[in-house]
Amino acid sequence: MSKQSISLNDCVWVYGEKIYTTLRNAQTEIDALKERGLATVMLKNTRDPAELEQLRRRLWQNDAHVILTRLHPSEMQDLQPIFRERKNFSVIYDDWWIMPHWFTLEARHVIFRKYNGIAIRLGKAPWTNHAPPLWYNPFFPDARSNYALVASALRLPLLAVSPVVNLANFFRRQRESTAPDRFLYFPFSIKAEDVPLQNDVPYQYDFANIWSVCGIFMMRDPFAPFHHTFANLYADRLKMTKLLLSTAHSFYHTRKKNWTDYTHLIRSTRYAVASGGLCDKFNPNFLECACLGTPMIGRSVPFDAPWFDECLFPVDLFNLTAADCKPVFEAALERQPALREKCLNWRDRLLHMYSPHTLLDVLQTQIDGHPVPPGYLKVDFKTTAS
Repeated sequence: MSKQSISLNDCVWVYGEKIYTTLRNAQTEIDALKERGLATVMLKNTRDPAELEQLRRRLWQNDAHVILTRLHPSEMQDLQPIFRERKNFSVIYDDWWIMPHWFTLEARHVIFRKYNGIAIRLGKAPWTNHAPPLWYNPFFPDARSNYALVASALRLPLLAVSPVVNLANFFRRQRESTAPDRFLYFPFSIKAEDVPLQNDVPYQYDFANIWSVCGIFMMRDPFAPFHHTFANLYADRLKMTKLLLSTAHSFYHTRKKNWTDYTHLIRSTRYAVASGGLCDKFNPNFLECACLGTPMIGRSVPFDAPWFDECLFPVDLFNLTAADCKPVFEAALERQPALREKCLNWRDRLLHMYSPHTLLDVLQTQIDGHPVPPGYLKVDFKTTAS
């Protein structure tokens, strides 16, 4: 297959049932593929030899390009034997730093939902400008889980061996082609049914943190520093939550029961806490809040979504202290009506820009050699890469 011949309409899209059933934006995206009549394969259990053999037989029936999306790292690892032999695939990454590097090395295109993956690979940005704390409290609300307990126990031992792994990662990075045309941008999608507006939802809370304050990851990608394995990359969001709990009428809740409860909670709060974590990633939650008419308070992101800054009350979380945060929160509440109006003004444009069908067209445009259209990025380093 020639490099110019990839058409998304002719690809086979392979995705995982686990992510499809748990993430609303995954359902929105995959359902759009089906609406277009594209070939899709849902994997229910990659540990089942019979299911893997069925997939292998299907993929070997023709030379269609395969796109792997919405798969956990363990699921990707289970698929490696099939694609080691067949090749001819591309990958779509959400949190790219946790994915097995073999797929990045072998993929025709590496498609990032968060532009920091492209910026870092092109040498235009560091992984982070703020080091995470050495350790975190796995017993803090929302951090409590078996995974968090195991990760906290392994944090220091893995930190001790990180110099050796980081040295190995230097050589692993040399093996990867960082040609800009390999890297594509494909943000999270949304549709109007995901974010219904209701006119008379009374405010129950001034501030709400609706998302996790515990972001702990295994750094499998060599472009992410291994010494940040199992460090809390959401330390800034955790700090903001603690400040709100101590000084403001805030509601701390991250375990949404269902999508209806989740969207109702967003609509019934004046501000949602916003943070892409210490790695400055763009979250789909920012898009959901803006379309629901709820402004955000916290940190912006450096590369994605220029519109996001118009829906945000910016706060310097790294220098904000308990002594000076109260007037900051009061100023935010004064500006809330104006920022809410900006969110609502952006709603229709965002629903069009981030429609799954629009984004599929944007992705195809990039495959055909054109840049990301205006409005999605603050800076596109691919257009200036030598």
